[in-house]
Amino acid sequence: MSLPERFSELETYVEKWDQPDYNARYAVRLASSMEELRDFYAAMLERAEDIKSYLDRKSFDQYQDEDRRLARLMFAVSVVGPAVDIYRSPVVPDSGATSFEMVLDVELPG
Repeated sequence: MSLPERFSELETYVEKWDQPDYNARYAVRLASSMEELRDFYAAMLERAEDIKSYLDRKSFDQYQDEDRRLARLMFAVSVVGPAVDIYRSPVVPDSGATSFEMVLDVELPG
């Protein structure tokens, strides 16, 4: 499982964060330490503009497997961001036993 060559330094995150949907990414967030979340978030934000530029050059139907993996890593950033920037915790504080499940999710073609 690889990423486009120019993003190879991010391959260390593929096994954990290349998840098929929001619910799976959220489950990984809940199972992660804050250190893991901060490391992933910082690494991805550092390359975010370059990743966006790279992915925007193609339409979804032209994505190769490595492009889809990279896109799913970026999708994970939106799941990890609130834990790092807002809650400072993998879980939402003061939410008790509440949980939610995403019913509609975007899938990449291919």
